[in-house]
Amino acid sequence: MRQLLREPLVHFIVVALLVFAGHAAWTSHVAARNGTITVTQEDMQRMAALYASESGALPSQADMAAMVSDKIRDEALSREARRLGLDAGDTIIERRLAQKMSFMVSDLADTPEPDETTLRAWYDAHTDAYTAPPSVTFEHVFLSTDRTDADTTTLLNTLNAASPPDWRTLGDPFILQRAYGDLPFRETVRLFGTDFATALFALDASDAWQGPVRSALGLHLVHLVAKDEGSLRRFEEVRSRVEADWRDDALRTANETAIANIIKRYRVRIEGAE
Repeated sequence: MRQLLREPLVHFIVVALLVFAGHAAWTSHVAARNGTITVTQEDMQRMAALYASESGALPSQADMAAMVSDKIRDEALSREARRLGLDAGDTIIERRLAQKMSFMVSDLADTPEPDETTLRAWYDAHTDAYTAPPSVTFEHVFLSTDRTDADTTTLLNTLNAASPPDWRTLGDPFILQRAYGDLPFRETVRLFGTDFATALFALDASDAWQGPVRSALGLHLVHLVAKDEGSLRRFEEVRSRVEADWRDDALRTANETAIANIIKRYRVRIEGAE
């Protein structure tokens, strides 16, 4: 993109001359009434960059002329609107200006570089954010609701026999996976429902098949291979995330402080609250 913008420098200057020549009468009239509207080289480069990013090609002379014309038109109309007081009491304009000021404050905010001690202190104060949620690794054999209790008991005994058949060949067809690894509780709820997840996470990991565990889909005989109660990840594993979180918080704090300082410049009066 930068290379593209370097090439048309002469092109911009030529276009600018054409545009200003075409708008000479209009701009001189506006300047006489309400100051000067200036379209800078930076303005035109910015417009060209936006055009190129959206269309994938540099603007033609006609395109540049149209964009400059639109900018002059918008600037003249906005100045006239402000002169007539049309911006006063307009919630949308107030919010947009506040948003732009907030962005400017954010751009100007200066946050220091955190050292290792600072990051470790942040990590220690926010351990919940870096604790892996409880998860389970399990296999299951699905039984539809048409199966009887006798069917379930027989199949469970078969699975726990000394030389059981391949469990993947047993049970009824199932629309989801038959095995899951490190599945968090929330994801288990999403896939199988709250009742299933609660019952599954209440089981202990075992070599034996257990169940049945009921879900919204039917019955499941489960082999709970492993169960992780959730553990705090080591600082070294999540250091980059800790630093990103610290920077976000530092920037947010700096922004809030800067905005609070801006508010302090004004006397606030709320009618009816005196």
